[in-house]
Amino acid sequence: MEILLLPHKDKLKETITCVILCAGEGTRTKDIAINVPKPLLKVESLNNQSILSLIISNLIDLKFNQIVIVTGHLGGLIADFVNSSQIKNQNSRENILIHRSGDRYKLGPLYSFLSITKNNQIFKEDKLFMVFPGDTVFDFNLIQEIFDLIIEKYMQIINNSILFYRKIRTDILKKKYEKYYPKYEKSISYLKIEEMDSKAIVKEISQEKLDLISDQEEINQIIPIFIFNNVYVEAIRDLANSVKFRTIREAVNLLIEREKHFFAISVSPEKNFYDIDTPLDLKILNEKKKSGQ
Repeated sequence: MEILLLPHKDKLKETITCVILCAGEGTRTKDIAINVPKPLLKVESLNNQSILSLIISNLIDLKFNQIVIVTGHLGGLIADFVNSSQIKNQNSRENILIHRSGDRYKLGPLYSFLSITKNNQIFKEDKLFMVFPGDTVFDFNLIQEIFDLIIEKYMQIINNSILFYRKIRTDILKKKYEKYYPKYEKSISYLKIEEMDSKAIVKEISQEKLDLISDQEEINQIIPIFIFNNVYVEAIRDLANSVKFRTIREAVNLLIEREKHFFAISVSPEKNFYDIDTPLDLKILNEKKKSGQ
């Protein structure tokens, strides 16, 4: 019987290209950043580092050596930041590639991502693409757990695409934000899942305002880190050529309708991420980090 050997951790990392989407205009944060790209917003409670710096530092600490930053709106400022002395590990800057999406970012984050398919330096057959939003702060141990899961489930992941989620009760989520109501309306993305051959398959990525979801309901809150292999990226690209979307979520849902399988893998519910959509999101993040959360 043939035994399939898993690649060493470092060899496996060579197959992963981390793609950080930093192309959007960030219209909802203009009150705090008129001429600053959202990924360059600084988080006071985390040593005044920018969101992008935090993501890059985590990836460098985990020894990912292929990092692509997709730029669009105010992309020159992103490039200046990466080329400056503000990146923690100077020796790792040579592993960071700036990819300009041109005007594609105006069509939405999906098209910013798909613009990498025109870059032969990035888009290669033997790669997995690990896609991060550039406006989200992730706990280091969350990214570390996801990488550990990639190693553990490598044979499943290499031939498929993966969405990560955490099981969490809505009353726990609501408690985190209750003191900010009614000014604060938080939308939550979550997975509907079914079992197939002992594996969790995504039926749909749903999105709903948190206050409209019933208390005590347990949801599969999506972690906004996607794993796509080359074949799936090409399928998304082909779909986007005929149907207009703005988001990766919309494209994934239509591919699911067309019987393309996306596997779902759960992570520990206590590990956090903070998507910065509004000035209040940044305030909440700072308050939580200062309190040790």
